[in-house]
Amino acid sequence: MRMRFGGSPSGGRRRRPAAGKPGTRSGGRRASACCAAALALSALGCGSEPEEPRPEAIAIAPKSAALVYLNATARFSATITDQNGDAFDGEVTWSSGDRNVFAVSADGEVTANGSGEATLTASIGDVSATAEVFVEQLPTGMAVLSGDGQTGAAESPLPQPLAVRVVDGGGSPARGIEVAFTAAAGDGAADPQAAETGADGIARAEWTLGAGAGVQLLRASLEGGANVEFAAAVGRLDPAPDSAVYRIVFDATWSARTHPTDFPAGPHFSPLIGGVHSDRASFWEVGGTSSPGMESMAETGATRLLSDEIDDEIPHNAFALIRGSGSGSPGRVAIGDVVVRQDYPLVTLVTMIAPSPDWFVGVTGYSLLNGVGRWTDERRVVLYPLDAGTDDGTGYTSADADTSPREPIGNLRGLKPFSKEQIGTFTLTRVDG
Repeated sequence: MRMRFGGSPSGGRRRRPAAGKPGTRSGGRRASACCAAALALSALGCGSEPEEPRPEAIAIAPKSAALVYLNATARFSATITDQNGDAFDGEVTWSSGDRNVFAVSADGEVTANGSGEATLTASIGDVSATAEVFVEQLPTGMAVLSGDGQTGAAESPLPQPLAVRVVDGGGSPARGIEVAFTAAAGDGAADPQAAETGADGIARAEWTLGAGAGVQLLRASLEGGANVEFAAAVGRLDPAPDSAVYRIVFDATWSARTHPTDFPAGPHFSPLIGGVHSDRASFWEVGGTSSPGMESMAETGATRLLSDEIDDEIPHNAFALIRGSGSGSPGRVAIGDVVVRQDYPLVTLVTMIAPSPDWFVGVTGYSLLNGVGRWTDERRVVLYPLDAGTDDGTGYTSADADTSPREPIGNLRGLKPFSKEQIGTFTLTRVDG
C-alpha cells in the first residue's frame, strides 16, 4: 500500500527573506531546519498503517456441474482474494441449497441425491459466491421384474401385472422415467399405455391379450430406444427347436453430430469379439471388475486375451466364439450364422470405442429365448458408452494412466465427452426359421 507523507508544498525548504527585510541569524536558521525536520518526521510517524488483509471475493470453479446418476460426484474449488486482489489464506464453508438434490462435503465434493437443480454456496465471513448443480437421472438400463412368461386366454387380462425396473448409470433406481407399453405381436393392449417409474425405479401395467393362439409379445420402451419384451402363451405351444441361427448387425452411430464434444479424428471400433454361452459363464457386467481380457480389449482393441477367456469356458459353460470385423464410425458390421442352443442361449459381444482410454460398447449375457421358451425373431439393443474402469483418462486421446485399484465397469451416457445419444445398436435377427 502506498503511504502518504505530510509536509508543506515547499518540501520543508526555508523561504528566502523578502527584499528590504532583514534575514535571520544563523542560529535561527538552524532552529528552523530542526523544526522542519521534526515536522517531517512527525508527519511520517502519523501516516496510515498498512491494512490487514481481509477476504473480498470468492471465485468457484467450475461454475456449474451436471450429474446424471445418483451418488455421482463433482469436485469444486474456491479461490479467495483480498481487498488488493491478492490471494487470501483462508477456508470457505460449503453449503447446499437443497439437500434433496445434492449434498456437499467440507472440502467441496458434491454428491447427487435426486433429480433437480440447486445452488452451491461457498462463504467466508460475509463474503460468498455460488455455482449451480444440475442432477438429471439418465436411464441406462431396464430389466423385466415380473409378468413375463405367463399363460392366458385370448382377449383376457393376464393374472400378474407387468413390471420393469429402470436404473441410472450408477445402478440406482431411476425415478420419474416414462415407460411406454405397446403390443409387439398379437394385438394385445396395456393399461396404462405409459407409466412413470416410482422412487423404486419400477413401472407397472396390466396386459390384456389379443385374439388368436400362440405367442404374444408386448414391448416396454424408453425414450431413446432402450426396450425389453414380455412374452405370453395363448393355448398349447409346439416344442421349440433345440437351436437357432442368428445374424447380428452392429450399426455404429457415434459421430460428431451425435457426440460433438471433443470428437476425435479417425473414429472407429475395434474387431468385435464375444461368445455364445450359458448362465454358468459371465465375461463382464456393469458394476463388476474387468478381467485382463476385457481390459486389453477396452484399452487397445486387442481380442486375444478375451477370446482365450471365452475359449476356457468351452465346452462346459460356453458353446462358441463370436468374431466380427472392426468398423469406422458411422459404419456397419454384419456377423452371419451365429448358432445358439437351448442350453447355450446367451450372447456376449463387445468392441472398443477408438480412440479412447478404456471405453467400449457391448451386451453381456443377452438371452435369445423369450419368456415362454421360444426363440425371438428379432431384437434390437441400444448401446451406450461404457467405461472398463482400468484407465484414468478422461478424454479420447488421454495418455495411459492405469487405474489402481481397478474401478467397476460403468455407464458413460451423458458424461463428458459423450452426450445422451446412443453409440450404436446391435440387431439380432433369426435367419433359420
